[in-house]
Amino acid sequence: MKKILTLVAFALFVTFTPFVANCAPKSLPLPPHIFEWVQSSARAGYWFNKKEIYYGFNNGIIDKNRLTVPIMKVYDDVQIEEVITKRRWHDQSLAGYEILAGAAEYLEFNLSEKSVLIKRHEELDNTWTVLSSEMPNRKIFLNKMSDKNVEKNFYNAILDYADKHKEEILERSLTKGKLPADKGSKKDQNTKVKSSR
Repeated sequence: MKKILTLVAFALFVTFTPFVANCAPKSLPLPPHIFEWVQSSARAGYWFNKKEIYYGFNNGIIDKNRLTVPIMKVYDDVQIEEVITKRRWHDQSLAGYEILAGAAEYLEFNLSEKSVLIKRHEELDNTWTVLSSEMPNRKIFLNKMSDKNVEKNFYNAILDYADKHKEEILERSLTKGKLPADKGSKKDQNTKVKSSR
């Protein structure tokens, strides 16, 4: 009798497990004309928004030494469970986390010091709606990271893309700011004015 019950339970498990898995909420796909896929690790897929890369700005003046980039991480089941476990441990709200799918981060690269500042981190559900948001303002120096580090490989891929698309990024940045004035040309202009007098 026990063997029969065991076989019935196993049959039910085999029958309904694929059904339950197929019913699990899936995240909306990221449009490839906007998001560039870089890599997948054991915990997440890494993407960046290539249409929203801008140079930095200082009072409306473009700063080519800084680069702002929104990125996305699409979590796998292990990472999702880890995030939920940490939130539960810290007694943080779990509202909506049953459909947690990934995270968005807003990065600012400093090209001369080879660093990246994580300005904002948002956890997202499977419709890419924000579940929670924080401002870590955590700076990472790329030369202090291992070459095998998944995050470093991701950051370097973004920088490589930006280096190959400088004109496109500059054109986009000019819609929000302007290039610094050429001090040399102003000096020349002043000299010409004085000489004409």
